[in-house]
Amino acid sequence: MRLRTKGLWVIATPPVVVSLALGYYYGILDWQGQPVCHKQVTGALMAWMMDNGMKAESHIDSFPNAGGFSKNSLDLIANEMGGTMDWAKGCRYIAGLKEDDPGELILMYIDRPTRWTWHGAPPTIFKKKAWLVVTVGFSPSGEGELSERISTEEFKRRLIGTIDFVRTNARPNWQTVVAEHTKFLEALESVKQ
Repeated sequence: MRLRTKGLWVIATPPVVVSLALGYYYGILDWQGQPVCHKQVTGALMAWMMDNGMKAESHIDSFPNAGGFSKNSLDLIANEMGGTMDWAKGCRYIAGLKEDDPGELILMYIDRPTRWTWHGAPPTIFKKKAWLVVTVGFSPSGEGELSERISTEEFKRRLIGTIDFVRTNARPNWQTVVAEHTKFLEALESVKQ
């Protein structure tokens, strides 16, 4: 190879490699909808319960419930999450549930489908979007931390079941819980149509 050809390769290769890397980072990886660490949320919930005189090992205590409102209830664990609630944007929380409730009930969910499974590894744009939920039993689906990825149909079925459970068991502020999450479901249905 002639010196001039080698020089062109030396000059052209770094920009091509950098362009490919940036293209992958910004074009192939999906940075939208990144969830917060569900293990950290679980720890914050347990710390809040202990701070409020509850025994986490009893498994009968209630999760935070501030008037039944999702955001206000999550605000109660702000101190355990570093004092800021930036992480809770896009998270919905179902107040009124207790540790010993059926494990498949939805405690928290991200308010839109996402490709993410957990907060550490960004997925590619080729991964199918699904709903990311944290259940009362904190049971992972196998690919995430303490969350499950479920289809829209499964999400709606389980969210309706959770709302009905809170209503049927007349949990504190159940009217607010039912109204807030039913409104979300109705908005989800109107977007689909």
